[in-house]
Amino acid sequence: MLFIVYHRHTAEMCPGGKVHPDKEFMTKLAEQSKTAGVNIIEGYIDGPGHQFYLVFEADDSMKLNSAIEQLRLVGDINDIVPVLKFSDAVAWAQKAGIQK
Repeated sequence: MLFIVYHRHTAEMCPGGKVHPDKEFMTKLAEQSKTAGVNIIEGYIDGPGHQFYLVFEADDSMKLNSAIEQLRLVGDINDIVPVLKFSDAVAWAQKAGIQK
């Protein structure tokens, strides 16, 4: 299942900032996700806004929670939203007869 995880941190806690820099942050996030059995499909980062929008593929919420622990160390998880790819949603809607 796919999940969009919305993360936000302060400028002071930014792993790319000057107060608490962490040059290994992205590597740690990727390794933690892999160890948890979760794939990072894609990520979108608003650097000046200190916000991440990450798309994960996970079998269950326990694995996902383990994968995103690195994000919690520097800020907040503002939302986790289960989503479908648009193409999968279209196929499901057509099969269900609610779309042509």
